[in-house]
Amino acid sequence: MKKSLLLLAGALSLGSLNAQTTEEQTTKFRDNWSIGLNGGIVTPLSHSAFFKNARATVGIDLNKQLSPIYGLTFENMWSINTFESSAAFDASNLMLLHRINLNNVFCRYKGKPSLFEVEALAGFGWLHVNDAYYTNDGEKDGNWISSKVGLNLNFNLGEKKAWTIAVKPAILWNVTQFGEDNINFHSDQAAWEITAGVVYHFKNSNGKHYYSNGCSHADQIAALNATISSMEAEAAGKDRALQNAQKTISDLQKDLNDCKNKKVPTTTTQAVEKSEYVVIFRQSSSKVDALQMPNIDRLASYLKKNSSAKVSISGYASPEGNAKFNQKLSEKRAEAVKNILVKEYGISANRIETQGKGVGNIFGKPAYNRASICVTE
Repeated sequence: MKKSLLLLAGALSLGSLNAQTTEEQTTKFRDNWSIGLNGGIVTPLSHSAFFKNARATVGIDLNKQLSPIYGLTFENMWSINTFESSAAFDASNLMLLHRINLNNVFCRYKGKPSLFEVEALAGFGWLHVNDAYYTNDGEKDGNWISSKVGLNLNFNLGEKKAWTIAVKPAILWNVTQFGEDNINFHSDQAAWEITAGVVYHFKNSNGKHYYSNGCSHADQIAALNATISSMEAEAAGKDRALQNAQKTISDLQKDLNDCKNKKVPTTTTQAVEKSEYVVIFRQSSSKVDALQMPNIDRLASYLKKNSSAKVSISGYASPEGNAKFNQKLSEKRAEAVKNILVKEYGISANRIETQGKGVGNIFGKPAYNRASICVTE
């Protein structure tokens, strides 16, 4: 019995080490658990008729996925022997199994399970049989070290992959039938175990029912794209502001020279200050990204501080697509900014003018023209 416990402890330690070296773990302990129910038959591997000597077996398993490739299963199976016994289920086999996902070994895991997957499994356990043999003192129970090698043929169902139907062929051994000092894997002490079962995968902390290690590549790419778009918008706004400033300086210098050259009395006019705000969109989209909200918030603050000010919003599109589509898209982009000002900041719609101008050429880089330009008056 002590050897059995040592074997189980060693297998668990090796499994934990393998999981840590396979992939850096960033998930929580409560993630990637599942539970399964199994049923089928057990029949001797040799010297017996397959179906005639088969007996029913049922069981339950608790699974922990440690990486896309490696997982652990704690399994208990109960079998009805062919001889009489004092218990309904004569044999109990408690095992710790190591699972290797062969699909993810040979094909890189893409962040979501395939419809069909194959797992190889192996492990050791404790086999207990009631009234296994007779002695001078009466019937005695048997306790042995058991071993299992097999496959899990998994069918992952549904869009969420919360349920799995599995067919599980395996071979079982009683490896200490002739004593703990005589461990062997003899076919006379082996049996076929053919079962099928259903597995439910509990929901993880990220809301998914399947293995996920941190954020996916798609999430990282989306976040990077959003950051790049924000930086492009900021750079575009600064370029426009610099161009406007240079134009203003040039106009003022021209006006100053004209005033110096004129001999007639001159009149002074007060320049109307205009402010410009740029909101950048993703390709073919009229949805305002969260990273663009600071620009709209600044515009709303200006309109609230200057109650008589109005704003003209011009929507633009980049040259991809046909002219009709780009015209519609530019109108939607202008309306999208207006709707946020009205609904989220309470700005009166009468103070906002929108227009779609189709494909824009206000920026040198075509991608910058996926924008709404907001000019206050």
